[in-house]
Amino acid sequence: MTFKYHLLSASTVDCKNIAFSFVLALACQMMVAGGAQARGASVYTIAKVKIDARADNAVLAKKRAFKEGPLQALKLIFKRLAPFRAYDRLANLTPAEADEVVDGFAVRSERNSSTHYIALLDYKFSRKKLQALLIKKGVPFFDQRSQKQVLMPVFRGTGDQSAGTRKSKQWWRAWRTIDFKHALTDTRLYQAKQSDHELWQKISSGERQQYETLRDRYAASKLILVDAQLNSQKDRFELRIYGKDHVGRVDYSQEIPVKEGTLAKNYEVVAQIAFGILEGRWREPQISGDVVAVIASANDQNEAESSKRLINETVFLRVAFRGLRNWQQIRKRLQRIPGVQKMQVNSLSPRGADVRLKYPGGIDRLQSQLSAYRFALEQTGSDAVLRSVK
Repeated sequence: MTFKYHLLSASTVDCKNIAFSFVLALACQMMVAGGAQARGASVYTIAKVKIDARADNAVLAKKRAFKEGPLQALKLIFKRLAPFRAYDRLANLTPAEADEVVDGFAVRSERNSSTHYIALLDYKFSRKKLQALLIKKGVPFFDQRSQKQVLMPVFRGTGDQSAGTRKSKQWWRAWRTIDFKHALTDTRLYQAKQSDHELWQKISSGERQQYETLRDRYAASKLILVDAQLNSQKDRFELRIYGKDHVGRVDYSQEIPVKEGTLAKNYEVVAQIAFGILEGRWREPQISGDVVAVIASANDQNEAESSKRLINETVFLRVAFRGLRNWQQIRKRLQRIPGVQKMQVNSLSPRGADVRLKYPGGIDRLQSQLSAYRFALEQTGSDAVLRSVK
């Protein structure tokens, strides 16, 4: 199966009393913005999902892998978009829910034996359906990428230089397994040179000014160094994250138990935990709203109707702006708010637009998300007026 892409259609516009050239420019922008929104939703793709399945024969092993893959990918994208406090909901996700929200997949690589199938798969999710599922689960989420930051896996080394070099290479390879292309933080992975490892040794020993030397060397205003060392008992990793990301300065340490498996596999687990921490630093401050209790089954008719209203409530807004360019920026940001669906422009003027959209829980729940996207909502008579704020 290949990825299926859906283009967003242009909103309808009431052209009465509006100069033709202004409306034409706005209409063109709507179509361009719609296409950009579809292309820009890269956080809704999970790449490099490793599937490992065994069965009595190769055909059954492959069938089992493709059956289990969507749920595994759903849990990964859940961790990308949802806050840490919602992770207990992962156990409640089902294969049927995963099949419903997956929009397609592609095989990156595969190999098999008579009873074993291993593959790397990329899954693309429907933005609309996945957001509806998270809302149904009572989980707040955030899907906007940060600006660029640089991440460098570094290694302090050991007395045994050859062993240190081997572990350093394994640590680097572990980071290559992570899907940076679609991550919530726009992260560029840089491979450290020997001199960089030596500078990190000095930084770890207390020479903090050497960090500025590294930043200048790579012209990276946001540079994050990540190290993982086995302790003397070889039963725990000492993870260290140091530098500056889009949240601010970070100097974080954590001990992570060694699990069964090879050292290389353990390094992969540690790298995933470290990157999850960095993603959380960007995501968590942006998410407002609690993880709410949701009844698993909607046997009760009132509960079913309440859930339906939560997902399908219509919101009417009067959007104020200063001109064409400002309207283009506001419209793009408004469409990116998680949960916003079926946005339409009912009327348009040079300084404002009447907008209709769907949002779970209606205008009250929408208002709790607006500040993170630099919006303010005020009531003017019977109108809810949306304005952009700095």
